[in-house]
Order: sequence, then C-alpha cells, then structure tokens
Amino acid sequence: MSKKSLLIVASLAYDGIETKENKVDNILGGAGTYICLSVKHFDNNCSIISVVGNDFKNHDLNLLESCDVDISGIEIIENDKTFYWSCLYTDNFKERITTKTELNVMANFNPIIPDEKSSPDILLLGNLHPEIQLSAINQIKNKPAAIILDTMNYWIEHYWGTVKEVISKVDIISINDEESEMITGQKDSNEAAKVLHSMGPKFVIIKKGKQGAELFNYEKKYITDIYHVDKVKDPTGAGDCFIGGISGFLSQSDEVSFESIKSAIDYGTCLASFNVEEMGTKNLLNLSINDIETRVNKLK
Repeated sequence: MSKKSLLIVASLAYDGIETKENKVDNILGGAGTYICLSVKHFDNNCSIISVVGNDFKNHDLNLLESCDVDISGIEIIENDKTFYWSCLYTDNFKERITTKTELNVMANFNPIIPDEKSSPDILLLGNLHPEIQLSAINQIKNKPAAIILDTMNYWIEHYWGTVKEVISKVDIISINDEESEMITGQKDSNEAAKVLHSMGPKFVIIKKGKQGAELFNYEKKYITDIYHVDKVKDPTGAGDCFIGGISGFLSQSDEVSFESIKSAIDYGTCLASFNVEEMGTKNLLNLSINDIETRVNKLK
C-alpha cells in the first residue's frame, strides 16, 4: 500500500527569542520548521511549499531534508532575506510581545504548487497570510481527505474577509480560545464551536492553554489535558508542533474521523510538550517516536 501524501504550506524563518532566563537570536524557526520536525515521526510522503532568502543556511535546508520532507518546493530568492521575527516573553510566559517582524521574502510570496503535488491526501495550511492560504487551496486539483488550517489573531483582525473565505474551505480548524472568540463573538467554547461549524469546518479544535484543548464534531466533543512538564523554557512553535503532530498522525491513518483526530491531538500535545522544554527547536532534533509514544500513553 502506497504512503499517503502530506503537503505543507508554511513559513520558514529566523527567530530571536528572549525569556527571563535565556536569549537567542537568528535561530531556525517559522511554522514550517516546527511542523517538519514533528511530521518526520510519521509514515507518509511529505512535501513543503515555502520561501527563503539568500541568507538561508545550507545546513538548515539539509536539516529539513533529513526529516524525509521533499524540499524542492522551497523557493530561494537571491536578492532578499529570509523572514525574521523576534519576541519577548514576560510574566512567566503569560505574555508574548513581538519585538520585530521583517517579512522580507514573505512580503511577496506566491506559493506555486507543481502538478505532481496538487492532489495531496492531507493539506496543512500553517499560520500564514490568508491570501497565501487561499492561493494554495485554489491550486489543489482533487479534494484532500482533510484540509487543516492554523491562523492567528493578527490575520483575523486585519484580513477578516479572506480568513472567513479560507475557513469556509477547510475541514479542520485549530485555533486558541482568544481567536475563537474573535471569530465567533462567543466566550463559551461550545457556542463558539457551533458558529465555526456553521462556517464550514467539520472538526473544530480550540486550544485553551494550560487547560488543554477541546475537539468538536457537531454533537461530539473530546477534552484533552496538556502534558505537564517540569519547566517551560520556550513556548515558541508549540502550536506548530501541535498541528504538525495532528497532520502527521492523520496522514498515516485509515480515515479522517472524530476518533482518529482524538488520537492525533494526543500526539500533537506530546510533541508540543517536548518542544517547550528547550529554546527553539533544540529538543526536537533528537526526539524518537518511542519518546513521543511514552508520553502519549501517560497522557491517556
């Protein structure tokens, strides 16, 4: 039986991260990086569509390729720099302040999906400008088993019309409780899920920080806890690991269903838990599927 195909459309970046105890700069980041380091643990044919600048290091491309991800869809712009983002975490990670955003190559990014990648089994739209997400959807030739969407408050606030159109075309949306309230006007997650279902997605995942996450499929609901770690060092990329784990698990599942997504969320939750224990991607680099499944079993 041939492996299922997973197509990722997501950003690659260099990040600067400052916490109370640590400070790093120009480290490999972006949603696409965290997703690739998460999906490598699952059995699929995976490709990424993204863009980088002339400053993107060869060893970082090699790292992505070592994840068994087809990187031929990464466009390299020779006369511009890679997307750069930096942040400061305050008050024991309760607040994240973006200190700098340099779009660089992302400012004019137009994803080009080649014919041979235009019929994926799973399409994952990482946290990106909704115009890029919509362009990717419109280039898909055959309806995937699932289109999975991640977005954030910035896009919802500034590009609501396009975000709304993207939401109408996806099967699974994964957002936090603040974002779900922005979209739906509902504080209660049960009511928010009803509104989100009416907009298009069959499956709604609402992340609730330290309270875990909730999965909705109309009348069905699943609540999961977080995996508690001894110490959080850096929560950057946790949401990308979460959705990467979900998409990776679903890409090797027989079907996309309420039951399979429940299990997928457990894997995404545990991948995110490893990620927050070190700065940047450090803790993801030598992770094994056995490490992840040990935590999944404890979580269950």
